[in-house]
Amino acid sequence: MEQFLTTIDKANTRKPYTIALPALTRELGARVPLTGLEGETGARQPRRRRRAGASSSIPDRQVHPKLMTRASWHPRSLPTSKEGLNVNSHAFDLLCRAVEETDAGRADTAGRWLEKLRSVINPEKAGGDDFLYLLYHDALAARHGTCQDERDNLYLRSFERPQIQLFDLVAAHLPIVNLAGRIGGALLAGHLAGQDEATMLSVGIGSGGQEAAVLRALADRDQAPGRLTVIGVDPAAASLRQAEQAIRDTGVTLDFHGVPRLAEHMTGEDWDLVRRAPRPLVMNAAFALHHLRDSPSGVDERNTFFERLRAAEPDVVVLCEPDSDHHRVALPERFHNSWEHFHAVFRLIDALEVTAADRNAMKLFFRREVADIVGTADDKERYERHEPTATWLARLREAGFHPMPVPPSAMPEAATPAAIRQDPDSVRIGFEGESLVAVLYAVPART
Repeated sequence: MEQFLTTIDKANTRKPYTIALPALTRELGARVPLTGLEGETGARQPRRRRRAGASSSIPDRQVHPKLMTRASWHPRSLPTSKEGLNVNSHAFDLLCRAVEETDAGRADTAGRWLEKLRSVINPEKAGGDDFLYLLYHDALAARHGTCQDERDNLYLRSFERPQIQLFDLVAAHLPIVNLAGRIGGALLAGHLAGQDEATMLSVGIGSGGQEAAVLRALADRDQAPGRLTVIGVDPAAASLRQAEQAIRDTGVTLDFHGVPRLAEHMTGEDWDLVRRAPRPLVMNAAFALHHLRDSPSGVDERNTFFERLRAAEPDVVVLCEPDSDHHRVALPERFHNSWEHFHAVFRLIDALEVTAADRNAMKLFFRREVADIVGTADDKERYERHEPTATWLARLREAGFHPMPVPPSAMPEAATPAAIRQDPDSVRIGFEGESLVAVLYAVPART
């Protein structure tokens, strides 16, 4: 099991927030038997109305209006899983009302709507959306200072696992995680294979699991670089030590430089180190850059990061990011976008051939994200600030990068029960027509 650690800094307390990525145990780029969403092997058809002539199973994400009426918050459809998953429109309306009152600052009224919501959901019921309703209920209740019902505590606690077991479970079974790791790892390997020397800048390196997996796979093919410089960026010094050891254990000749700070806090000396590093220089950020927040003075730290990265003249940039919008939007839209995203993720989990206990354990993995997105009252303290893939692509282009198509050698054939869509500028991984995660691959644009 490989772990990819990013870090969030919330309420002045740094704590690890871990995203699991799989070990690349096979030859990188190897084909795997997977299926998609356009009817292959019995997969359900997406239920969204499509534009005439549209052919992709994952439509482009459209930017939502900044504010919406409560009626428009409802999901675009009432999706159904193989277990009979249906949106409870009454429960959803109660949740929407609680969000509306929360946004208006009427905590007492919001609390009453949350009480009504809790009375009509049963998270222990097989199938259905009640587990997701419970996560949103608890996130909003905590925002208002309401203690969680002890029966809910006991119920959710029954699915908690030791971290390593939960990461193994997500990495092994959740396609939006393991496929993103496989594709990203294959892209990195393609630029490191057979090099006499090379440099990897890894933002949010965590314990170095993905990097070590790439190098082990290359070593198995006798294509590991002769000497590798790794510049690992992570605010947790303990994670940097773990990453260095994990990479050394692959047998590569290593020069490791740990940068113990958030990416937006990299200093001029840090960037000088990147610029002086041996070439080729590959940059990797897996589920990390959406944690960058604007500075207190309003500076867009994401654009600033990409500008500094472009000035360092990397040979290639590989990003993996969720495809949703929770960055600068107001609470009603943030709720709408997050519901749409996590509802699709939970439907995907319900479609997996795993036990009910494993399904609920994987769903519990996303509890902290839901709590951060809708349950954090001070917007400046939020860290789960996902953006649509189109926004990440625009940021790359504005900084002087050219998004590239992912080569076929890095692509799995399909993604049972999810779908993969290969675009000229990205790879989207999704489910039932909803794009959930994207892998971006870019090089410096020619001037």
